[in-house]
Amino acid sequence: MDLLTAEEGACAVRLARSVLEQKIGGTTFSPNPLAPIFNEKRGVFVTLTENGELRGCIGFPYPTYPLGEAIREAAVSAALQDPRFPPVRASELPCIRVEVT
Repeated sequence: MDLLTAEEGACAVRLARSVLEQKIGGTTFSPNPLAPIFNEKRGVFVTLTENGELRGCIGFPYPTYPLGEAIREAAVSAALQDPRFPPVRASELPCIRVEVT
């Protein structure tokens, strides 16, 4: 299984952030077409940090879902359902760093 290119990785981060801004911030989400690799079943983790501190991390270690869907689900879960942290608020979004691995 090939790794993502730098461009695909940047797209993955943009996708995760866009989903968070829509779900938490109330913005309109207009998805751009994704590269074919995002239709492949792959494992993924989305990690959120704020000021260098962990704010949420959820993922799918096994290739259960298509990558695009897995990124969307993991991003929302990391922000709203990580039991270690309160849900991310809209006011926090500008300070949240999103990583997709």
